[in-house]
Amino acid sequence: MLSCSGRFFRSRAWLFVCFSILSSVQVASAIPAVPGSDGFAPVAQSEHASFRGEAEASSSLAGRQAEIAMRVEEIKAAIAAVQTPNIQALATALGLKPDHISIKAFEDSEIGIAPLTGLDGSDPTVVVKWRPRTEAANGQEEELAPGLYLLSWDGKSWQASYLTEAADAVTVEKLPVSAGTTPLLAVILFHGETAVPYPVIFRFRDHHASLVWDGRADASSYTGYDFGSIQFEKAEGADVPVMLVAGRADPGLLEFPTASGQFDRGFQAATLYVWQNNAYVPLRTEYTHNADYVLYRFIAALHLHDYKTAYSLIDPARFLKTNKPTLQMFEDRIENIWPEFTDDHIFEVPAKMEAGRHGFILRLGGGKINVYTPSFSGAPDYRITGLERTETHE
Repeated sequence: MLSCSGRFFRSRAWLFVCFSILSSVQVASAIPAVPGSDGFAPVAQSEHASFRGEAEASSSLAGRQAEIAMRVEEIKAAIAAVQTPNIQALATALGLKPDHISIKAFEDSEIGIAPLTGLDGSDPTVVVKWRPRTEAANGQEEELAPGLYLLSWDGKSWQASYLTEAADAVTVEKLPVSAGTTPLLAVILFHGETAVPYPVIFRFRDHHASLVWDGRADASSYTGYDFGSIQFEKAEGADVPVMLVAGRADPGLLEFPTASGQFDRGFQAATLYVWQNNAYVPLRTEYTHNADYVLYRFIAALHLHDYKTAYSLIDPARFLKTNKPTLQMFEDRIENIWPEFTDDHIFEVPAKMEAGRHGFILRLGGGKINVYTPSFSGAPDYRITGLERTETHE
């Protein structure tokens, strides 16, 4: 299981945010517990996209279900001769090499196989990234895109379930559900250069997996974070665990560098999700309180012409350079000197911005940019004490 700090975040401040949210999981007990083994409503494994009409939705769903059925038949044909629960024999039938049989190979490679414990007693269950081979029109073999499968030994043969399309970075884990509840497993797919995690939840029964909820679906209220992680924790009074999603926030009005090694800028977010009406829904979000978070709130407030909130984020005397600052004085200063903050502009932090200065820019067009250099008071308030602007060329 991924830790609360995830693969990328290790700071004490961030861990405090994660655990402070987890400390509130008792609120989930106020939500009616999901009934026992028959309480989960399986949904069709369709494309995670919106549909323009019922006819188009029906056609797309039928096509997707036919594709899934074909994928299942392909892997069943490949393992039909395997009459043993031995995972090595299973891997050999699938054309996988010994170095493909490990959790690391499964999580970080295009193909691989790994055991999944705790789902069905002593019967072995594995998750597989597998790519079937088909014959092209020219008679040559071609490899299809890899899929993600669950294979479960029922005492006589391996039963196959198609889960989803595979990703190079993926984890699969059994969820900590209450006693008597249908076993659940989570597939977490990491997408893009910023490794945004997307969870997909499956029910496991009678050696087969069926889709319960997909965080990628348009109807989902899930939001993933850059360089994120997901942790599941059992909550008192609820059959399904709460889900904590942590990562770097994407504030929109202030864009931060997306390279994986540039963590000195930006701020982190953690959202607690609870299970309600057969879906994970957000309950609470917290952010790390640092200079960039205060800067984002300042820009967002001025974007909405919320001068009162923006004023609360500055040190009025130092920012306005007067011993008798007022809200009206601040509003006049913004409208007369900093009007760009009240317009529909996107500010950004370029990758080569000087470290430790919390600078940011606004592109003006024609190669011109405004470079802003804010100053802050110390922790924990990080009030803005000043803001300088310089126009230059890129």
